[in-house]
Amino acid sequence: MEENKKKVGWKYLLSITAVVIIGASGMWLLGSIRSQAEDRLLANCVMTVLLLALTGFHLGREYLYNCLDYDNGEHLFRYLLCTGIGLITAFICGFLPVGGWPFLMVYVMLSLFSNMSTGILTASSLLLISVLLNGAASEGFLIYFVSGIFAVTLFRHLESDFKIGIPLFLSLMCLLVCETANLILAANARPDIEMFVIPVANMIISSILLLGCLKLFSSMVVYRYRDKYLDINDTENPTLVALKEKDRKEYMLCVHTAYFCERIAGRLGLDVDALKCAGYYHRPGDELPKLMEEKQFPPAVREILLDYLGKKQGIQKKETAVLLCSDTIVSSVTYLMEKGEQHKVDFDKVIDAVFRKMAEDGTFDKCDISVSELKTMQVIFKEEKLYYDFLR
Repeated sequence: MEENKKKVGWKYLLSITAVVIIGASGMWLLGSIRSQAEDRLLANCVMTVLLLALTGFHLGREYLYNCLDYDNGEHLFRYLLCTGIGLITAFICGFLPVGGWPFLMVYVMLSLFSNMSTGILTASSLLLISVLLNGAASEGFLIYFVSGIFAVTLFRHLESDFKIGIPLFLSLMCLLVCETANLILAANARPDIEMFVIPVANMIISSILLLGCLKLFSSMVVYRYRDKYLDINDTENPTLVALKEKDRKEYMLCVHTAYFCERIAGRLGLDVDALKCAGYYHRPGDELPKLMEEKQFPPAVREILLDYLGKKQGIQKKETAVLLCSDTIVSSVTYLMEKGEQHKVDFDKVIDAVFRKMAEDGTFDKCDISVSELKTMQVIFKEEKLYYDFLR
C-alpha cells in the first residue's frame, strides 16, 4: 500500500506542477490580452501559483491520511480532471460579466470528486483567479463563495441517498438571492427586468451543468458497482450454486441471513446491496479473502466481511453488527427447528437472549452502532415470526 502511494504521489506531484505552470502561464497570457499592467500581471501570476500549489498540497495531505470521500482516494485523476475543467472555467469567467459565472457547478464538482474541504478550497482558489483576471469587486467573490459552500453542504453524502431535487432547487435559489443582493440591489439604479436577465440565465446554465455533473458522479461513484451487485447477489451466481450443491443447509443459512441483512439495512439506512452480499458470502471462513479477490467484491462488502472475520477481536462497523446478529438469530432458530422444537419455540425469548449474550460478551463495545439501532434490530427480528417457518 505504501509503495503504491509513493508511485501515485510522484505522478500526482508532476500533474500538480503541470497545473501550476499552465495556470500561471494562462494568467500571464490572458492578463496581457486584458491589457493589465505588468506589476498587476506579475502579482496575479504569483497568487495563481500560490493558490494552485496550496490546493494541490491540501489534497495530497487528505490523500495520505485517507480523508477523501467515497472512493476518490483510489482515483485522484478525477480531482485533477475537475481542477483542469475548473481552471478553464476560471479563465473564461475572466472575460464574462460577474453575474454569469457558472461557479456553482465548480464547487459541487470539486467537492464530490475529492471531499468537502478540498472542494471548497480549490473552487475558492479558482474563483479568486477569475476575480483577479476580471478585476471584479469583492461582491463577485462573495456571490459564488456563499452559494458554492451552501451547495456543497447540500450535496454531501449522495452515495447513501441520491436525491438531488431539493438540494438543486435550494442551491439555485441561494445563487439567485446572492446575485440579487450583491449585483441588483447594490446597483445605483432602479431595479428592472433587464437586470435579472444575466442572473436568471446563469441559474439555467448552472442547473444544466450541475445536472450533468451529478449524472457523471452517479455513474462513476454511486452506481459504479450496480452491475457487480446484480451478479454476485443473484442466487443463480455460480459461487452460490456451488455452495448449494455442496451443502444445502449452509446455503439456506446464507440465504436467510441475507434476507434479514437486507431488511435491517433498509430500516437503518445502511448500504442494502453491500449488506445483502455480505449475508450471502460470509460463511466460507478462511477461503473468504481469496473469494473476495477472485470475484472482485466492491470495497463496501470487503470492509464488512473482513470486519466479520475479525469478530473475535471485536467488530467495529454497524453493518458487521447487522450481519453478525442476523447470522446468529438464523442459526439459533434453525438449530431449535432441527431439534423438533418448532411448536414450543418462543422466538421473542430467543432473540432477547441472543442480544443479551452479545451485550454481556462485549460484542458491540468497539462497534459504532447505537443502542437505538440495536433495539430497532430486535424489533425487526420479532416482526418476522412468520418468516421463521421457512427456516425448517
